[in-house]
Amino acid sequence: MSDKSKTFFEEGKKYSESENYEEAIKSFQKSIEIDPDFQDAYSELGYALGNVEKYDEALNSFEKALKIQSTASALYGQGLTLYYIENFLLAIESFEKALKIDESEWANYYLSRCYFNLGEYETALEYLNKALNISNDFLEAWNDKGVIYSILQKDQDALNSFEQVLRIDNTYLPAIYNLGTTLADMGRYDESLKCLNRLIEVDGDNYKAHFYRANVLFLMQKGEESLESFKKAIELDSEQPEAWNYQGCVLASMGNNDDAIESLEKAIALYPEYEAAYMNLGVVYKSSKNEEEALKCFEKALEISPDNEDALKEIGELKDN
Repeated sequence: MSDKSKTFFEEGKKYSESENYEEAIKSFQKSIEIDPDFQDAYSELGYALGNVEKYDEALNSFEKALKIQSTASALYGQGLTLYYIENFLLAIESFEKALKIDESEWANYYLSRCYFNLGEYETALEYLNKALNISNDFLEAWNDKGVIYSILQKDQDALNSFEQVLRIDNTYLPAIYNLGTTLADMGRYDESLKCLNRLIEVDGDNYKAHFYRANVLFLMQKGEESLESFKKAIELDSEQPEAWNYQGCVLASMGNNDDAIESLEKAIALYPEYEAAYMNLGVVYKSSKNEEEALKCFEKALEISPDNEDALKEIGELKDN
């Protein structure tokens, strides 16, 4: 390897460390022009290309690196690139090869992410545990364990995982949010609200926190406060149909049917196949004595989901009248 090639390589690494990836790419390319067999330069070029989302070029660079020498770094980078283009099966192959060379917590972590995205939650948990055996303070791994336990409806295990994250770093916002949602799932609404309020104090523009806070307040039968939180969530992101749907439910529970209808129709405009919104809109129309519009809503819900027994029941009752 020539000194000039190495100089460009070291320059590229400095650019990457400062997240100036475009300049890093140029430096690594110059290094490779001088020394076409510089494996590390191809590997680092792959990472820099991936960081600017040039995934096809990144894969090409990692492949060239691996033709020269199969290293854990190049295999991990290849796996990471495949993960980000959602080719999870090929990503798994790359991460597994990387682990045969170097037992890395991050390779185990991204293997878990691949299996998570494939819906194989138990296997994902196995790899998270392997990652944690290497690094027990791995925040992302503990947090992801909690998320998987929540999906598997193992609320206490989820709670334990999120609390472990916060013992390591009590400012880790994803775990504060997840702890709040888990406490709500367990019916511990006061504690849930404290978590969500704490998150909003730090990150006041967090749509998800305001949205979930609104749901918790509604479950606590605090309609006015719930409505204010939904309004804030919608102010932050007006393109989320769920917020309009749930806001419509709160308005209907307060007897404000006209505004409820408007909110539910907005949800449907954003997501025309929104079965739950059609059902809720049908209920509001029915309570407003507008049986014709109610029937249309329930029939649309049934069209979207032919096994919707509630829609069938509502249609039957309306047609019997």
